[in-house]
Amino acid sequence: MQLGCLERLNLARRHTSFALSLASLLIGSSVHGQDALPQWHEPFLRPASSAAEPRSPVRFVWEDEDFDETSEPNSIRRTAYQDQYPLSKDSEDLLPREDHWRRLEKDSPDTMREESDSESNDRFAGDEAPWIEWKKMVGTATWIAPKSGGLGVTSLDVRGSIEFPNFQALWFVPRVAAHWLSGSTATDLPTQLFDASFETIGMLPIGERWFAQAAIAPSFFTDSQNTGRKAMRLPGRALAFWKYSDTLTFTGGILYLDRDDVKAIPSAGMLWNPNEDWKFELAAPRPRIAWRFSHDDDSARWGYLVGEFGGGTWAVRRASGLNDVATLSDYRFMAGYERKWVSGRSWLVEAGYVFSRTLKYTSKVGDMDLPSTAIIRLGITF
Repeated sequence: MQLGCLERLNLARRHTSFALSLASLLIGSSVHGQDALPQWHEPFLRPASSAAEPRSPVRFVWEDEDFDETSEPNSIRRTAYQDQYPLSKDSEDLLPREDHWRRLEKDSPDTMREESDSESNDRFAGDEAPWIEWKKMVGTATWIAPKSGGLGVTSLDVRGSIEFPNFQALWFVPRVAAHWLSGSTATDLPTQLFDASFETIGMLPIGERWFAQAAIAPSFFTDSQNTGRKAMRLPGRALAFWKYSDTLTFTGGILYLDRDDVKAIPSAGMLWNPNEDWKFELAAPRPRIAWRFSHDDDSARWGYLVGEFGGGTWAVRRASGLNDVATLSDYRFMAGYERKWVSGRSWLVEAGYVFSRTLKYTSKVGDMDLPSTAIIRLGITF
């Protein structure tokens, strides 16, 4: 009898405990406005705390500062292309973007940054990217003023970039240029000179802080009369970049100019961006200091000082009918103004002083020093 009472009492206690637990659960859910039961989270779903959806199904890292798309481009981008001088001069906008190197480093298409988020989403959400693209073009017009007993030069230079979206360690830069000469009657220099080159460029990250760049540019420099072997040149370069910090990068290497006066020159220096308004590109052979004095959401205005090593070597035909090779050489110091838009378009104007000018021939006949003079340059990127 007592045993039966105890069993009934224990059963009643269990029913009461279950009822109290269920009531507590229901009341707690009503008070807090949410389901108190634990939920199962799929391992490949983005956490609910983030409003954005993953842009690529092959990348499952939600917070990665190394791939922050809002970060400023590394200063390597600007001067790596600049150091291609005299092959490509200032055409920094033709470089593949820094996120291309990030993609190579991590092998993730999610790190590619396009002109807009919608373009990037479309590109990697399933649309097949073109296997080859013609990128922006850069055109410059340079005028070196003639002077009494001197030599005036008017030059037009146009270049572009051919890129492979699915293999961005390699790209090409075709270039053509023409030079009109005037003013000097002391020697039989042709009135026109022409350039044509096709540059092949490779650039790869090595670890987290090193970048290596190499290029070669089969080129043709002639007056259109002497088109023999001497008109063919093979300039190139090998450069390395070490990113010491987010604002400081060191660079070094060699530029092979394949000119008759200077075969090769070292390229060494540092690229320092202490803030968004200043650039110190102290790297031979084209050091530059730039200051962003005005900007808005769409564009920026820059002023800068820049030095250059100018000139070149061309195969020419002398008045006597004999073939020869002429080399013009000079140094330039200029002040510049540049207006740049976020779309990639830009224009610039530079003006300054040209000095230490020489004209030399392989035959040594007609060598002369040229007087210093003024220089003006206009440029556009589109």
